[in-house]
Amino acid sequence: MRTRKIIALIMALALAAVIIAGCGNSGGQTTDEADSGDGRDVSFHNLDPDRTYFMISSHQAHPYFADSHLALRYAAEYFQVNIQATGPDGWDTDAQAAAIDQAIARAPAGIITRFWDASPLEAVRRATAAGVPVIATETRIGTTSADIGNALTYIGLDNYVCGRDTARELVKHAGESGKLVAMGNWGASNTDAKLQGVKDYLAEFHPGWDLIAEVDDKAETIAAIEAGKTVINNYPDATAIVGLDSSSGTGISKAMEELNVPAGTYYIVVHDREPATLEYIAAGYIHATLINKTGTDEYLAILLFEDYNNGGLKNLPLSSNNAAAGINPLPENMFNTAFPITAENVQYFTAEAMPNIQTSLYNK
Repeated sequence: MRTRKIIALIMALALAAVIIAGCGNSGGQTTDEADSGDGRDVSFHNLDPDRTYFMISSHQAHPYFADSHLALRYAAEYFQVNIQATGPDGWDTDAQAAAIDQAIARAPAGIITRFWDASPLEAVRRATAAGVPVIATETRIGTTSADIGNALTYIGLDNYVCGRDTARELVKHAGESGKLVAMGNWGASNTDAKLQGVKDYLAEFHPGWDLIAEVDDKAETIAAIEAGKTVINNYPDATAIVGLDSSSGTGISKAMEELNVPAGTYYIVVHDREPATLEYIAAGYIHATLINKTGTDEYLAILLFEDYNNGGLKNLPLSSNNAAAGINPLPENMFNTAFPITAENVQYFTAEAMPNIQTSLYNK
């Protein structure tokens, strides 16, 4: 019964080509409960843990991915499957590719990975050629399944659209004109796409904005603090700052503190939900941060894998023989949407407010 419900849910999702936020309890037995921090219980279904999935990426230890790890623990318990997160703690996409090759040898039920650049492409092609289904999340190269090694789908932001949304949020807080500095880790496919979206939206709808500098903060906290000081010291006429990676908000806010620049001096719109970013929103330094619903990306990947491996999506009658016909039953892109956190709702996103989910099925 539960499998049929999952299949029905996925079919509706695929046909509508929309992203859902999660899935509620369908009435099965529960095996574990976690305190959510506000009195709620998080309950899970009792199935057999007979599959292992891998999440393989660079930057696994970056605080940005705390939400991903939480969602994967949730998915491991909910579906009662084993999930292993592996790959380099820092920025090393070649090591990420090597980790994919190592995982292929273990014949996993599926691999989730991210395309910060093209480095993992050949490894993903080897995985899909070996019959291991792959789903890309968070960031991608190209626009088609072939561009990402014949992965089943991409789940995550349309990063160009996210950049346009960032510019829209900036105008909401800062008005029709000003002098803007952009901070980001240039060269990463997702950040570059966001920057282009910011530029295009302002040029099309708010030409009173002048982008006066693009400062590289390398998506690392120490480098971002130094980048923030560069902005403050070198661009005294700046009125606003957008930060397009997870470290940007922490970097510029910490730089302002260290240089005794008062909160509110700049209109600041950044990305992601590092703990320090949320603290600086509450303190008045940052006006808004746009977040990808990263946990949704990872949860949906496991949900899709489970149905695909159960035969539902794989055997969906799009042709008489989908594999022989070469037709992918999934949408090639499943775009999530960014969500703004401001002073009005920041209390709901802090680490203290989030559930603490422990499971022996994740990274055991």
